[in-house]
Amino acid sequence: MTQTGKGIEIPLIPQNAIGPKVPPSGYLVEEIADGVHWVTDGAYQCAFVVCENEVIAIDAPPSLGGLVTRAIRDVTSKPITHVIYTHSHGDHIGTVDQFPDGAVRIAQQETHAILRECADPARRIPDVTFKDSYRIQVGGQTVEMHYKGSNHAPGNSFVYLPRQRILMLVDVIYPGWVPFTNIAQSKNIGGFMAHHDHALSFDFDVMITGHLTRLGTRLDVETQREYMRDIRGAAQHALEITPEKRILARDTVGMDHIYLYFKTMYEAAAAEAAKPVIRKWSGRLAGVETLGVNHTLTMYHSLRLDENVKPQVVFFPPTDGTSDHHH
Repeated sequence: MTQTGKGIEIPLIPQNAIGPKVPPSGYLVEEIADGVHWVTDGAYQCAFVVCENEVIAIDAPPSLGGLVTRAIRDVTSKPITHVIYTHSHGDHIGTVDQFPDGAVRIAQQETHAILRECADPARRIPDVTFKDSYRIQVGGQTVEMHYKGSNHAPGNSFVYLPRQRILMLVDVIYPGWVPFTNIAQSKNIGGFMAHHDHALSFDFDVMITGHLTRLGTRLDVETQREYMRDIRGAAQHALEITPEKRILARDTVGMDHIYLYFKTMYEAAAAEAAKPVIRKWSGRLAGVETLGVNHTLTMYHSLRLDENVKPQVVFFPPTDGTSDHHH
């Protein structure tokens, strides 16, 4: 642990979580291979592909804003003719309106439906949609899109460049770090888990993940899969110790304030169950000390709500003519 001047302890960041330094311009643009470039500000990532006479842009996060176009113009003056949306979330495609109106927008059907409902002029409804897979062949470049089901968000798709062996999947893999809070704010935890195996089914060497300071590798996917399996195991244990935490909550905060009662019970179970996961991964993945308990609690609720894994129930004898509540 390191300590700030204000006395706040901040966990050390493992070396494998640190990527290239972002220059004073506020963005880094690098060619990965054969016309495929990534752009990052150290927190968000997007990409573009330079073709013979065209450019295919992939996402445009608001944190980068117009710097995405500037990064493209650092590399080429060719027109931006196609724009790929990995998914619907504004923090990744919130400034795609910077690209020419005539550029063809492409996204999965679920993304199209969400954006149609949002009616956000900054995130124009896609011109071309697909259900399972779509292939673009433009100016000597091939870009594939594949949808393997809901995960972080409905419509969140793989972007794959087979010749360059580059895979892009946003908001699922976090190289060198644990996932973001609430298991990356995922709408479908089971789908999020499955997408580790889906990612590994592609023949790739380099991965653009949409976040953080470096590119990913197959090892990063395998490492995070192991971490998430540990989180699932911890959540299962949290369900097993729920009866004793019910008693703890009853005895410490009572049951009159039912929200406080359940909050105390759930958080106590998750905190205890997460301890061995945090010990195992501390120093290996950045952020585990900060979010390990949060991930366990999120998985706990997914198991009991999505998968119907039931915690054991302890019935307390009524003290005032009422019975225990069960959520």
